[in-house]
Amino acid sequence: MLPEILTRNLRVLFVGTTVSETSNDLGFYYLGPNNRFWGLLEYAGITPDSVVTPQERKILVDTLKTHALNDMYKKLFFEKKEAVLMKHRIGLTDLNRRRVVSRDDDPAARPTVEDVRKFVLKVEKYQPRVVAFVAGTDIFESCFKPLYPAANRHRGKQDFMIGASEVWLLGSPGGRVKDTEALEQVFEDLAGRLGTVTQNG
Repeated sequence: MLPEILTRNLRVLFVGTTVSETSNDLGFYYLGPNNRFWGLLEYAGITPDSVVTPQERKILVDTLKTHALNDMYKKLFFEKKEAVLMKHRIGLTDLNRRRVVSRDDDPAARPTVEDVRKFVLKVEKYQPRVVAFVAGTDIFESCFKPLYPAANRHRGKQDFMIGASEVWLLGSPGGRVKDTEALEQVFEDLAGRLGTVTQNG
């Protein structure tokens, strides 16, 4: 299981549903073959460059195929990318941290009530300025509506907060999602909000 990137004083904490088998094998988040997360961060200007480039992903995949991708290499790669994210005050975690899954639609991927409660406690402890969910809109709504009745599947800023943190729903950047324009727009909207957060400290 990939470690969380979670500390105090984050501008934004990105939250997925669960760690994918591909990402876990390669040693970092959002490395599925068609996942657009890193490209969307760059596109929206949340990061000035892609934190993980397609070329770096290809090197990881090729190294894994030749059985040369050992734990030490993965640890060094993780630490390098973690340092880049920390520079931009960006954190990463997942709701379901009990297991790694091969597919998003695997029933084992769905977070439990206990997963969500543990996550809420972490947010209340670390107090990121914004919590941004890169998860399916239906999963987000079903997970959070029992605790926060205002939670819904509309993308953008939600009408509730977790502790002192704003909540945003972005949607899944996985390869099977077809709404590229909607994803790009909500990432741009988030980038605009994060610019305001940065200006205000």
